[in-house]
Amino acid sequence: MFLDHEATRRHYDRVIRARSRLYRERFDGDLLGRRPLVARMLQRAFARLFPDRVGTMLDLGCGTALYFPILCRHADRLEGIDSCAAMIRQAATTIEARGLANCRVRVGSASRLPFADHSIDVVHSWDFLHHASDIDGVLGEIRRVLVPGGRYVAVEPNLLNPSIAWYHARRRSEWRLFTCNQFTIPRLLAPAFETRLGYDNTVISFVDERTAWLWHAVDRLTSRAIFRRLAFRYVIDGRLRDGPGPAAHPRPE
Repeated sequence: MFLDHEATRRHYDRVIRARSRLYRERFDGDLLGRRPLVARMLQRAFARLFPDRVGTMLDLGCGTALYFPILCRHADRLEGIDSCAAMIRQAATTIEARGLANCRVRVGSASRLPFADHSIDVVHSWDFLHHASDIDGVLGEIRRVLVPGGRYVAVEPNLLNPSIAWYHARRRSEWRLFTCNQFTIPRLLAPAFETRLGYDNTVISFVDERTAWLWHAVDRLTSRAIFRRLAFRYVIDGRLRDGPGPAAHPRPE
């Protein structure tokens, strides 16, 4: 029913090679230059999530790193990892072209992170968790690499938003959202993390001059408490409890 890790990797490799509409809407390194509204949304989102600059931040499922020019302002060092080599090649090109000296990306699996125990201050992911076929392994690795008291911040599609649910129902590569969402993931995090759940309207795909009015309408609607849970995204902000938790797959630096 669901794509496994290898099938997901092949799917996104095809997306990058085909330069399809999906690529242009979600992974094109020039997207923020073409979509100033999206750039402003990301700036506000990252400012809210990371008001204080952190030491080392790890971005899981970094893709083409299109938002790294904004996210890197909030960390002394920004590491990115993705299992799709084609995405990482494009991400590395973006980093070099934009002179992002504090950023580095590499190919790797989130369920076997190539980082030492307790070496990361903040782990961040955007639209990643609902693609993870080994969710327990991924969360175990996040616990392992985080420093004691470190944060895990996940921004994910909100299943309660009708347009989000419809988009994901039509694409097999997105079906895991129906099992990995705001109703299941907090329970998996609970043994090791103190978590807060919030909602957010930051979107990257399909927002341009023609559709901006719709985004503004949804944003106004969901600014009211009674409709807040219909926002486009939910955000889990987790703080690791006293210890780093059990090691999943110890790794040298």
